[in-house]
Formats: sequence, structure tokens, C-alpha cells
Amino acid sequence: MLKQITQQVVLQHQEVIEYAIKNDFLEVRFLNIGGAITKIALAEDDYKQNLVLNYQNLESYLNNDCFLNVLIGRTSNRITKGQLMLDGQNLQVDINSAPHNLHGGADNLTHATFIVSETAEGYALQTTLPHQPHGFPGNLTVTVYYELVDHHLRIRYEAVTDETTIVNLTQHAYFNLSGNLKRTIYDHELTIQAAQVAKVDDTSGFTEQFIPVVDTRFDFNQPRFIDPTGRPTHPLFDLTRGYDHLFLLDPQATHAVVFKDPHSGRTLKIKTSEPAMQFYAANHVNPSLLFEKGRQGEPHLGACFETHKVPFDYDSQRLQPGDTYRQETTFEFKVEKS
Repeated sequence: MLKQITQQVVLQHQEVIEYAIKNDFLEVRFLNIGGAITKIALAEDDYKQNLVLNYQNLESYLNNDCFLNVLIGRTSNRITKGQLMLDGQNLQVDINSAPHNLHGGADNLTHATFIVSETAEGYALQTTLPHQPHGFPGNLTVTVYYELVDHHLRIRYEAVTDETTIVNLTQHAYFNLSGNLKRTIYDHELTIQAAQVAKVDDTSGFTEQFIPVVDTRFDFNQPRFIDPTGRPTHPLFDLTRGYDHLFLLDPQATHAVVFKDPHSGRTLKIKTSEPAMQFYAANHVNPSLLFEKGRQGEPHLGACFETHKVPFDYDSQRLQPGDTYRQETTFEFKVEKS
């Protein structure tokens, strides 16, 4: 296995370092800023076809409103109106995506600088999010492991706190298996093993209710193309102007997600310890965003599979001093010809 630094520059007074892990099957590169993944490529493609979106300029990761390929926390997804109850106390956290708290608020992992160290199978990334006197309690130390095991990118998360708090971490990679963004993901096939999807209101806030996916645009229990054209519309789909929904995963499924580019046969299979996943089809990626090789952004250029706990189940996210939060999600990449 090869582990090395591939770039090291100073941007906006911050040292930005790109690390690479490479084995006989996969190459993965990432930054010390936000843990942003900049490359995933297969040996079958001579490691030359990038399977994630990557900004043309590294500096774009310092102002990353799309959360492109970064670690998410201390919470994932939306906290409706920034309000929650923890141990019988009402907490008001900051509103960074009005009228809600999104992906941990303003002081989050997306913009954090990580200390990176080698492990046997990759790298460990560590940072501490400070206690917020008027927000999330506790100094939260987060350690994330990016590791390659054969065809698998394994991401393990750990966190400890010095005050009782909530934790719900994930990775916000934008996948596109066409290779170097040849096409959008609307012609990719997708399977999601899930029977229910969460309802949201017209501000994308969770109503804490679920609806069955059967006979709707949200039923991916059998492989089908992501493009919803020709299928009956649904009010929940119209509210979010495309796929941006929380699925309750089947805990008995071998793989929570199977994502495939039928043109190349490149296939991503996802296993996770987590009960839920936000599927986002990059509805708001637009031409103002510039990616590798001068590729302009457009809607549905990537697919995000954000595995985490149910965002409004705060009891499941509770972490107290002396305990350790753990999460693990594995991404398997292969070429599977039909």
C-alpha cells in the first residue's frame, strides 16, 4: 500500500495538504481541510477516472457551501428550527440554513483543520470542535479513519466529549461513476433497501413522520434509473425540487445501497452501521461551480449517500463523558459488467 502527500500549499493563510492512499484496487485522495475527498479511482481505469466531483481549484474547499466530499458534524442533516431537547433541557443551536441548523451549524467539521497521521491501512484524521456556550455543549474530539481494504474504502468514526451532547457524523461525498464527470447521475441505476422515507415541510424541516415508499418515486428497492421522468410525481419530491430525502434503511439488507453506471459497469456498494441515509441528487449544483478539467457544474452531477442516525432521534445521538461514539460505513468499488 502506498501512502503519500501529493500536494501541500498555503491558501488564505491555511496550510492545505492532500494525502493519497493507493493499493492494487483503489486510489483515494483527501485533504486535511474538512477531510474532503478529492479522488476515488479504480485500478481497472489505471487510476485515471475520478469517481467523485472535485473542484478545479483547491481554494474552493475553503468556501465549500456544497459540503463537497467533506466530513459532516457534529450533527448531520437538519435540526428543525435549531431546536432540540437534551436531558430535559431545551437547546437552541445556531441557524446556518434558515430556518434550520444544517450539518452542525457554522462551527462544523466541514471547515475544520484535521491533524492527520498514518495507520496500518490508511490515515487517521483528528480535530476538536469547541464547546458552544450558546449552542452545542461539550468539547467534542472527533477521530475519523480513512482506510483501504482491497476494493473497499472503509470510513470509521469515533468521538468523545467532556459534557453530555449529541453526535451524528457522516461523509458528504458526491459520487459519479461515469468517470471524470462524463454524464450526470440520472442515467445511473440505484438500489436503496428502505421501506420508508421521512416527510418534510415546505422549508425542508422534518415533520418527524414517515411515508411508505411503495409505488412512489422513492421506491428503489429494485434497481432502477435515478431519472424520475415518466413516473408519477409526488408532493414530497416537488417540495425539495428533486431527490433530497431521508430513507429508513433495512437493517437486514446485505447492502444498503447499490449504485451503478451501466455504461462502464462501475458499481458502488455501501454497508453501514447506521439506521438512516439522506440521498441527495445534487439538485442545486450549478454552472457557477467549476470542477476538474474545466467541467462546469449542472444539476444531478453527483449522488450523495449520507449514512447517519435519524436526525430528529436525539436520544440515539446522545453522548456523555466516558463513552465513545462510533460509526462505520464501507464503500466497495468494482467493475461489474452486465
